[in-house]
Amino acid sequence: MPQHAQSRLAVGITIYQPDLELLKQLLSKVRLMAPTILLHIDGPVGTAITEEGLAVLQGEAAAGSLSITQSQVNEGIAVALNRLAAEASKRGCRSILYFDQDSDPATDLADRLTETLASLKARDRRPAVVGPRPVAREAASKPPHYRTRGKRDPVTGCQPVDYVITSGSLFELEIFRTLGLFREEYRIDAVDTEWCFRAWSRGASVWMAPNALMPHRIGHGLVRFGPLAFPRQSEARMETYICNQARMLRLSYVPLRWKLRTVLYVPLQGVIHAALVSKAHGSAARRFWRAALTGWRVPIADWTILRS
Repeated sequence: MPQHAQSRLAVGITIYQPDLELLKQLLSKVRLMAPTILLHIDGPVGTAITEEGLAVLQGEAAAGSLSITQSQVNEGIAVALNRLAAEASKRGCRSILYFDQDSDPATDLADRLTETLASLKARDRRPAVVGPRPVAREAASKPPHYRTRGKRDPVTGCQPVDYVITSGSLFELEIFRTLGLFREEYRIDAVDTEWCFRAWSRGASVWMAPNALMPHRIGHGLVRFGPLAFPRQSEARMETYICNQARMLRLSYVPLRWKLRTVLYVPLQGVIHAALVSKAHGSAARRFWRAALTGWRVPIADWTILRS
């Protein structure tokens, strides 16, 4: 990556109950990617991070290798992503590369995505975001599966897809002013999915770089039911997932095929989780049903725009 391009890039990392060793490994890699490294801790000491962990990160910040912001309460990953974008904008950066706290990227990922994004823009593809291809971190995990939208770009080799996850993905900050920020009421699940569908609906595009691989894990292992395999999640995470998928059924720009998939797949996933994972099967099923009703009924808020 040219030096001037690297100087305008920020790396943003969301922090919540991190494994310090994995986080240290990630920090050692991202220092090679960009001079601006931003961390957002999503909650207070004792909830989002230990005193020991905070002391370690503060030591890194004091040495000038990164900057830390912190929420007083746990607000969700959408708030964290938006605050990282706002902080990068204040520092004069033009783009941001997001990572989860346990991401394991190749050290050349930033270079490859930056060059790819520039090439897509030069070819008038109107890219909103470009991300790597997620692969399973271990055998007992299931990476996200992206549905493609048409042919690969013949120059970059990138594939247009419905959505990409934020971890490992590169965004130009200007795109948030055009399309709006991540939807904060979603908190965790479907934050990236909704944003990408919004981008497609407004004439922008979403791209995956198939040759840029990054290990990724959803949940903690798999739940198997015959030929089906679902990520194993906590009940609270499943509730959020079901609620937000129900929210997206009400959005006009979410494709009909995605809505049909939601109507068929999500209830099945909830039933299987309640039957095979939850200790109190009936209670879990009722909670999941209430989550779906909540997602269907809550008001749809106006989008917010990035403010520097």
